[in-house]
Amino acid sequence: MRIVILTYESFFSNLMTEHLLKTMPGDVVGIVRSDCLIHGKSLPGGLLHLLKRTGLRFVGRKALELFQSRATAITFRLIGRQPKVNSLRTMRIMYNVPIIGSVNVNQPETLQQLKAWQPDLVLSVYLNQLIKRPLLDIPTQGTLNIHPALLPRHRGLFPYFWIIAQEDTETGVTIHWVDEKFDTGDVLLQEKIIVNPSDTITTLSHKSAVLGADMLVKAVQMIAAGMPSHITQNEAEASYHTWPTPADQRQFRKAGGHYGTIFELWKYM
Repeated sequence: MRIVILTYESFFSNLMTEHLLKTMPGDVVGIVRSDCLIHGKSLPGGLLHLLKRTGLRFVGRKALELFQSRATAITFRLIGRQPKVNSLRTMRIMYNVPIIGSVNVNQPETLQQLKAWQPDLVLSVYLNQLIKRPLLDIPTQGTLNIHPALLPRHRGLFPYFWIIAQEDTETGVTIHWVDEKFDTGDVLLQEKIIVNPSDTITTLSHKSAVLGADMLVKAVQMIAAGMPSHITQNEAEASYHTWPTPADQRQFRKAGGHYGTIFELWKYM
């Protein structure tokens, strides 16, 4: 099985990507890294859009989250500690897999490279861009996306936030076929996760990534064995979210929500 991964680099997406590289050596023939914060916008434009939508407090929190992750990785290198999850740059060398960056995965240059890799299967691992029809037509077996929620509930962005804000008692991970909309394609696999009162965005992110890593391997094995399932999502149960407004964040805190601490992140890294 020739696999191409489309991903937005983060600690938790890298956890799933590296698990695939370890478990299926040689099967991943290329990785495309999204090089945009918000699709269709420059980095300053993306930050301004996020600031207008969510407010300074949320943008500051996301910046701190990014700083914590990078600062931890730098600290580990300085003290000689081997990280549990590597960066894409390190994975490129360790697993001998080509990686390219793209601000638009649907642009001709990216599509040309995808065609050259001749994928049987494309896996979207926390990609933050909409995949369009010309790309979907390239892999012979189709394109799958992994989403950290029980679709059709909590489609869209930042599902952990909404799971806690709406006080859900369970969530999960869904692997679904990609169509030309966000998170609406037929389901291949879905598994549940219990949400504990003590869970934070960080702990839910980790639970989802660990479960999702195993599910991605299972999904590839199902397709290789010729046993792909297509379960239609129930639109009557669907919900969709974008970036949280300040009012949404107040609801999150009212529900007892917490983002998590640097100490939680250190445990996983």
